[in-house]
Amino acid sequence: MKRIAALPARSGVQPLLLALALAVPWAASAQQPTPQAVQDAQRAAQAERAAAEAAARAAQAAAAEEHRLAERRVEAARRAQAADQRKAEAEESLAAARAATEEARAQGRARAEALAPLLPLMLRLGLWPAESLLAVPGPPEDRLRGLLVLQGLSRQLATEARALRAAEREAAHLAAAAAERAAALREAEAQARSASAALEAELKTARERRAGAEDAEEATARRAAAAAARAGSLEAALTRLRQEQAREAAEARAREAAEARALAAAEARAHAAAEARDRAAARNRAEAAARARETAREAAEARSRRAEAEMAASRTPDPAPRAGGGRTMPVPGRVIREFGGAGEGGPARGLTVQAAAGARVVSPCGGKAVFAAPFRSFGQLLIVDCGDGYHFVLAGLDRLDASPGQRLLAGEPVGQLGDGALYLELRRNGQPVNPRGWLSGSG
Repeated sequence: MKRIAALPARSGVQPLLLALALAVPWAASAQQPTPQAVQDAQRAAQAERAAAEAAARAAQAAAAEEHRLAERRVEAARRAQAADQRKAEAEESLAAARAATEEARAQGRARAEALAPLLPLMLRLGLWPAESLLAVPGPPEDRLRGLLVLQGLSRQLATEARALRAAEREAAHLAAAAAERAAALREAEAQARSASAALEAELKTARERRAGAEDAEEATARRAAAAAARAGSLEAALTRLRQEQAREAAEARAREAAEARALAAAEARAHAAAEARDRAAARNRAEAAARARETAREAAEARSRRAEAEMAASRTPDPAPRAGGGRTMPVPGRVIREFGGAGEGGPARGLTVQAAAGARVVSPCGGKAVFAAPFRSFGQLLIVDCGDGYHFVLAGLDRLDASPGQRLLAGEPVGQLGDGALYLELRRNGQPVNPRGWLSGSG
């Protein structure tokens, strides 16, 4: 490079060297690029590309593992909802059995209170029926009739007492069975919640692993692009340097020829016109060569820009969310207000579902959570982009288990209710529509 810098400032040599120094970062260095350096840079770029491909495969594997865990989470949520439903039914059965037991006992107490004044007389009649009747003055037929009535009354009271004891035993048996079933269901629910918590931990670990793999993929892709760009720059700089050396040699030969022609012209002026034509032709060739070099430089820059554009376009964007179908009810419960139903604020724009306290809420479609946070008086609010212009709005949650930007599967748990009801609204292209058509397949 010292030899090149020492050349005279003719034929645009110094401007071209200045442009080369600006275009190539190592042009200011005293060491020139060699073919071995270009090969080393190309091998390094190939190694970086291989590392980037391995990182991409690792990121795909992590994403697949996360998707598998999400599907397991959907199934766990379905089982937990079924357990909540069975628990609610068992608690209702237990409450009914306790009510029946209390009613039977209340009837027994009422009958005992009604018969309390007659108990001394019934005891006396039971012990000495004939003596008690004979002690009462009156006709014999009235005494006989009274004895028969008292005997019938005694048998009826005995029958009612047996029925009362049987009813109490049955009610106690039902209450015990219901309590046992409720305890078993509570144990099953605890196990389901424990399994769900373990699955949540696995899913969190998978998501962190996928995020790390994606970061590694992006870093290796950047290094691969930088290595490829450096290899291309070295190769292009080496090519330009060889062309510059060839051009300098050609210019040196041209200068020698010009000097020889000038010397010959001084000796023979007769040939001045021919030498002038030769010099004009040499200038034209030099200009044509300069234009050719400029054209080649512009073509190289265009190829470099196309290569950068192709590398930028090679990254696959995240797929757009698609509609997940209409077969998943967010929470098991009873619809207490239909779409279009009258209310204080006008016709309802969605459905209101009354469910058990603490019931789990799942995503009604597969898509992407675009909003997940408290909102005014609606409590915790979640908006899911289901694709094709559809958005689901879930309001009234006590707890949110989804975050903005998270991709959801249909049926994946997203939160939990408190003591209130769930408000469900479906919008298409910003306009509310009846969610019944979407949820028709869920029954």
